[in-house]
Order: sequence, then structure tokens, then C-alpha cells
Amino acid sequence: MLHEDDPGAEGFDEPDPEGYGYGYGYEHGRPARDLGEYTQVVLIDGQVVDSARHPISGSQYECAALELNHRRGLPAAPVTRTVEVRVPPHEAMDHWLERVVGSREALASLDGQPLPESTPVDPSAAADPERELMEAVDHELERASAGWVVTHEVLTACRRLLVAAEEAGMLRIWRDLEPEKVAAIIVHCIAKANGLVGQGAAFTVAHWLRDLGTTAAPATRSRTLAETIGGAQWPHGKAPTEVPEVYVLGDPRMLVSRFRTELMHYRDLARRHEQG
Repeated sequence: MLHEDDPGAEGFDEPDPEGYGYGYGYEHGRPARDLGEYTQVVLIDGQVVDSARHPISGSQYECAALELNHRRGLPAAPVTRTVEVRVPPHEAMDHWLERVVGSREALASLDGQPLPESTPVDPSAAADPERELMEAVDHELERASAGWVVTHEVLTACRRLLVAAEEAGMLRIWRDLEPEKVAAIIVHCIAKANGLVGQGAAFTVAHWLRDLGTTAAPATRSRTLAETIGGAQWPHGKAPTEVPEVYVLGDPRMLVSRFRTELMHYRDLARRHEQG
């Protein structure tokens, strides 16, 4: 332990107060020079709710201000201190849920009804040469769905994502891939968006992809597709820790009833917390 008269204390190079010409900012018990003010700002959820200005002289920031301006050779300037208040947990949950389903209105009207059985996609609106690929991918999806546990809901979600992928120009990018590989991207993306794979899921990626001739997850292309359709997966920093790690598509029409029911449970918990 070092004491004031310990020779080892010389290793700590304290700034020379006289080098600033301020004498630590005090003269006869009073500030020798006005160092300006610093502003304290309080933010809640990105909104300014309070601010106050305080003199730097005599505050805990005085030495820092002197040190900064001594190094820069600049006159004393105010120091700004920002204090951020964390978003309450129920608000963070609401933001996440709104991203997953697309909007506040979609979250409010969310229901747990099963997705309807679908018919083959209509490729007539697709441009050549994507039209033929779209038909072939749809055929692969229907063929593979025979081995799925949740058949018609996942197939409906996959077909809707296939249409969205074509409208977003992704089939043009993937037109040199075999149809079964494009189908695997679609299936993997839907499985990830619905929490059908991953920690705690009953089935692995292999279950959903094996009838497409592969068990390897096309993770990079799948995530690119999710970001193309749903945008930045979580643009507000870290997602709430309580929620599953899923892809964000921003469209409840691509979410199976089991997952939508889970989202409704999260929504109701957040609202009870807000009201209580």
C-alpha cells in the first residue's frame, strides 16, 4: 500500500496544478477561473425528460476539464454528461413483438387460428426466367412437406415466403441454384422464424430439410432472405433476454398458430406488467 510519503508514489504522475495556471481552479477558497458549465441530460426511451446545468468549478468534473483543455491548448469548455435510463422490460418486449409481427396494429389483432391450407403458387406475375424456378421450388416444397410433422401450416408459410422472395428479387439472385436448394433456404428461414429449430425445439434442422436432399442448414442465404423480407433483425440493440432467438419476417401470415399463440402470451404478460 502506498502512502503520501512513500517513494513508490512517484510512479503516479499527477498533473502539476500550477502548469495549468489555475492552482486546481481555486484561489483563497474560491474558484480562480470560471470553467463554464456541464449539462446533465436524462433520457427515457430516447426522449429527453429532464436537463440541468451545473458549474464545472468545484464539481467532480473540474480536474477532467482542466486536464482536457491543458492537453488541447484550448480555453475551458463545458462538459456534457448524459445519463440514460433503461427501457422498462415490458416496453422492450412490446418493441420486439411489434417487429416480429410487423406493426402495433398486427400485434393487437394477433390470433391463434391455424394458417389455411394453401394451393400451389401462381408464378404468372414472376418475370422470366424466375417463373420456371418458382414453379419448381413450389413443387419441391409440396413434396418435402409430406414428411413434416406440421404439414399444411408450414407449407402455407413457405409458399407465402416464396412469393415474397420472388417479389423482392431473390429468385433472380438464386436462379443458378437447383430448385431443391432454393426450397431448403425457404424452409430453413420459415423454421427459424417460427422457432421450429434451435434450443428447446422438438425437431432439428435435419427433420425439415431431409426430404430436400440435404440436412445442412443454408444459414447464410436463409438469414439474407430474412433480412431482405423483414429488415434489420433487431435494430434496437439487444433483444429482450426472455424471447426465443428467431428470424424476424415482420408478417404474421408467415407464422404458424403455435408460435403466434406464444407471441400472444408474451404480449399479454407485457400488458399486465404495464397496467400493474
